[in-house]
Amino acid sequence: MQNENIKYILVWSGWLRLSHWAIVLGVLFQITSSWAIKKDYANYDFWYDWHIMVGQVMLIVIFLRIILLFTDGASNWRSFFDYKSQLNAIIQMVKFYLSFARLPLPNWYAHNPLWKPIYLFIIVVLLGCVITGMIYNSDLTLLGYSSTELHGALATIIIVLSVAHVITAFLHDLKGKGAFISAIINGHRYFHYSSNNKVGETKKVETSAIHIAVDSIKNIKNK
Repeated sequence: MQNENIKYILVWSGWLRLSHWAIVLGVLFQITSSWAIKKDYANYDFWYDWHIMVGQVMLIVIFLRIILLFTDGASNWRSFFDYKSQLNAIIQMVKFYLSFARLPLPNWYAHNPLWKPIYLFIIVVLLGCVITGMIYNSDLTLLGYSSTELHGALATIIIVLSVAHVITAFLHDLKGKGAFISAIINGHRYFHYSSNNKVGETKKVETSAIHIAVDSIKNIKNK
């Protein structure tokens, strides 16, 4: 039987976790307030004013998240374009989803390799939604669409991606052993590996989990 070791490593910085949860709370409030604004029995002025104010705060938070793309660590923009070294993990993630989570869940260090371009896309959509919200009642148009139409379309995209993100996060935590959900709260993840793995090697063990190689995390600094 193969020996298994576990490392408990800080992956997500405090600033990244702060920006993540601020965006989560902001999106939830904006969805709730936009729904209330359309209801006749709700206090229109109250919900509209708070919708505008929270949108302005979210603009600051999104800029913070953009700044974090240029800092060291897992949030750096370079980590989103490391497709070549994670090609196998991307293929395994596709198989995992297509099998409806019946196949093993591959492991990764920080971001889900298949979702990396989607994470960047979400940042762009959030920024666009806030900007179109600030010019919501203007006569400006872009690509033939009014700011009102664009704001609604971008908001719909955010809702769909948010629901998909929540579902997959719970699925990953259910099928994996890396503490995916708690990691975005305390910043740390568990990495399971076998001491005789070679560099870059992934191995399927009796628990049906794919483990990352020991050498691939030995040099990770716990910042």
